Amino acid sequence: MQPTRAEPPRRSAVRASAGALLETLSRPLSQSRSGPADAPLRWLANLGLAWSTLSQCLGHYGAVLIGRDRLDLPALADALRQAGLSILLPVTLVTAALGVILGRQAASALESINLPGMLLAGITYAVVMELVPLLVGVLVGGRAGIALAVRHATLVVTGQMDGLLVMGVNPIRFITAPVLLAMLMMSFALLVWGSLVTIGAAYVWMGLFSEVPPYQMMDAVRQTLGPDELREAVSKPLVFAVVIALIATVNGSIAGRDPDAIGDAATRTMIGAVTAILLIDLLYVLWPEG
Repeated sequence: MQPTRAEPPRRSAVRASAGALLETLSRPLSQSRSGPADAPLRWLANLGLAWSTLSQCLGHYGAVLIGRDRLDLPALADALRQAGLSILLPVTLVTAALGVILGRQAASALESINLPGMLLAGITYAVVMELVPLLVGVLVGGRAGIALAVRHATLVVTGQMDGLLVMGVNPIRFITAPVLLAMLMMSFALLVWGSLVTIGAAYVWMGLFSEVPPYQMMDAVRQTLGPDELREAVSKPLVFAVVIALIATVNGSIAGRDPDAIGDAATRTMIGAVTAILLIDLLYVLWPEG
């Protein structure tokens, strides 16, 4: 009789972590049978799952960078398409409309009020620093976030999540990690593209349809968007993407076995994403300037 081959240590570690993750995922599934008094425990369990998701994604990215793990490039390409390329046209159209609105309102106000620099700088700040990052966050969250929640929920409902765990495949690294990376990349790209389209459309409008010199628009942009403002504008969509990915993973993982839970997970993700985006933006506004 041949001796049993010992399991490689790395595969054994993966199976052990997968088993621990299965236990973590299975606990929230019983929330429909618990009472209102267990709500704080469910919140703690969901926060723990979100923290586990973030730490495992970061660990996966670090392992890829040092060559100890491989990045699923086909999954990343598909996630990039879902997270950004499929909404590129809507982002372009909406930001172009924002630019026309910016140029029209600024030109109208500057023609009646002799405060060109101050007024135009305020309008530019509101559009570039607030509207464009919020727009990118909502569109990326509505597209990629819901798709991520639906995928997790579908795997749970159909039992495929159990199959992944039994095979020693970490579902966080397999599903969430490529999507989170794609959301970060496309959020940054769409922010830059949307800001350029908005400013360009406003510049063209002021040059063609108003008596206000277009150079005042560029002066306002240079005066308004300093290094600190640019860092804030860039960081907002990135923070939005991380939080939305965690919300989607948690809602999809605790979906349960009921097929209707897939739609519930998508709805909760959209509501949670929009709420989180507005609250995070409020924190940016209220954060004391240093």
